[in-house]
Amino acid sequence: MTIIALAGATGYTGQRIISQAANNPAWQVRALVRQSATSKSHFPLGQDFAICDFGDQASVEAALEGCEAVFQTIGTTQAQFTADVNYETVDYGTTIALIKAAQAQGVKRFVLLSSAGAGLPLGSYLRWKAKTEKAVRESGLDWTILRPAAIVGPSRRAIQLASLPFVLLSKLPLIGRLGAVMRPVDVNDLALSFFKSLEDPTTIGKTLEGRSFWRLIR
Repeated sequence: MTIIALAGATGYTGQRIISQAANNPAWQVRALVRQSATSKSHFPLGQDFAICDFGDQASVEAALEGCEAVFQTIGTTQAQFTADVNYETVDYGTTIALIKAAQAQGVKRFVLLSSAGAGLPLGSYLRWKAKTEKAVRESGLDWTILRPAAIVGPSRRAIQLASLPFVLLSKLPLIGRLGAVMRPVDVNDLALSFFKSLEDPTTIGKTLEGRSFWRLIR
């Protein structure tokens, strides 16, 4: 059994990762949570938890003890910004803490949820995604970076409808590459891509976006 530390376990993607792992005895996901999150009813009965305060590096390292891989799905939006919450502290800062903890605990495998467009970082959001990716690439870990575009699924009908043109574009021979990059991904397929990355050693050291991402989850 592979024990996976999951950062962002209460989030939209994290919840689907936990659901998929519950149906596969080969995977055990350890949810890294704040103290207040452990009682939330959306976790399955018997879910493995580790209390993790990203302001306390020792607690992050302790949370990764015995794990073989890290899934980093934490991210924020401008709507959630406060004096202490922004792209630097959340998207980048938590990733740095996880990298250091993985290095300290000898956890080699690291899968990062990034974003389509991070290779051409325009705007603050993508610039911090690019900086976060750079830190992962330079970490010395066995990393894989996933770059989905819009994430769709339950309660995200409007996003799905807005992204429909990119689904159609991805089928066209001349501009299909752009369409594949911007094509929305169902959250269940995105969750599956994390496990597929662990199963496929050829994804180590790869950034998967567009067609390379879709090949992974076929």
